Amino acid sequence: MMKVLYVSDLDGTLLDKNAKLSERSAEIISGLIKKGMLFSVATARSQSSVSILNKLDISIPCIQLNGVLMYDFRNKKYIGCTPMETETADRIINILKSFNRMSFVYKFDEDCGINVEFEKLQNEVEKNFFNARKDQDYKSFKQVKNITANENDKIIYFTMVDEYERLMPIYEEIRRVPKAKPTLYSDNYSNLYFLEVFSADATKATGVMKLKDMLNADKVVTFGDNLNDIDMLRVSDVGIVVGDCVEEVKKYADIIIGKSYEDGVAEYLLSEYG
Repeated sequence: MMKVLYVSDLDGTLLDKNAKLSERSAEIISGLIKKGMLFSVATARSQSSVSILNKLDISIPCIQLNGVLMYDFRNKKYIGCTPMETETADRIINILKSFNRMSFVYKFDEDCGINVEFEKLQNEVEKNFFNARKDQDYKSFKQVKNITANENDKIIYFTMVDEYERLMPIYEEIRRVPKAKPTLYSDNYSNLYFLEVFSADATKATGVMKLKDMLNADKVVTFGDNLNDIDMLRVSDVGIVVGDCVEEVKKYADIIIGKSYEDGVAEYLLSEYG
């Protein structure tokens, strides 16, 4: 019997418009996992906000921060990390400062998890982001006067949210840094955009392929909705998008299914695996 791995993005794909996993989706997917379906997620979120999936009892690792981290649900620990080179991180910081737009900077510690530094909160969305996560496990926040990169730091991720017009020139500048991977995509819950930067060696695509090899799967099927899902959709055996995905992403899909807020992923899995 062919061993198939199913991997879904979260926001805008598996989650509804309120960033929640519906009871219907939870019931379907948890039931299929109990039957033996290999299911995991690949998300821009970190473990502090992936805990929304606890009710699914996922037993295989998941991909976080767009491929930077791999987390083992069963043993409750990180099992993979792709940090940026110090020189690359330093160049990113200098570019951000030249635009007077420093982001949240994620640093990874194998013992403590993720430490997030920031200089100031730039808008209401970033304030909400901070307030929703500041007291959660797996991640700590620290406000500092001057963010720097040094060899003792393991910088893994930069993230900010703002208007497209403000982020686009920063994105274009960072694209010129050889070992950095910037991604710019719309926020599912506002009219703003996310700009995220990480190592060019870390993507959802590389994470999915590592997970496929780890599980010795014969085939991988992925679900997405946004620009940061494109590389994952392209390397999959079957790339699927929800009906309410970003229009540009549809051309990378093999299949278009129901909308995210209509349990599109879960209903498809039920029809295929149930």
